[in-house]
Amino acid sequence: MKKTFSNILLVVTAFAFFACSDGIDYQKMREAELDLLDEYLAIAHPGAEATPSGLYYFNEPGYGEGDTIKVGDQVQLFYATWALEDTDEGPDSTLVDETSGFLDGHRYEPYLVTVGSGGSITGLEEGLTYMQPGTRSRLVINSELAYGQSGSGYTVGAFQTVLMEVEIYKVIPYNTGSEEEE
Repeated sequence: MKKTFSNILLVVTAFAFFACSDGIDYQKMREAELDLLDEYLAIAHPGAEATPSGLYYFNEPGYGEGDTIKVGDQVQLFYATWALEDTDEGPDSTLVDETSGFLDGHRYEPYLVTVGSGGSITGLEEGLTYMQPGTRSRLVINSELAYGQSGSGYTVGAFQTVLMEVEIYKVIPYNTGSEEEE
């Protein structure tokens, strides 16, 4: 009786696993993303090295001054985001989002991020910690640090790397309360 119950439980578990499977090979999709990312980096940023999490950042020289942005700081920024795609000609990207007018040289309403809050994609929040007020940077954010296997609706697909151009407008430092009040 005990063996029969174990066999039934095994069959039910296996059935539930396969019934929930949607037939999509997520491992293959992730591998394709990483291959495309490697190809893109070899062309656009040869020799680039990732942070331990897998983020690539490229700060423009001549911009940024002051202390590096820290977890807890509020950052007002302008940005544009592209989704990396595989085309017949090789890696390419499609614009999927921007703060109003950023790419046209206009600066209307900045986007507010509290670093470390989880209110934005992980790769952007991490990338900000390598920047200073006034910095311009390009971020290459793989899907683990962006939108993962679910994507972001219609703009970024499952397991799709995003490229961001970011310009820091203003940093509001986090008050740790450790400073003495006068």
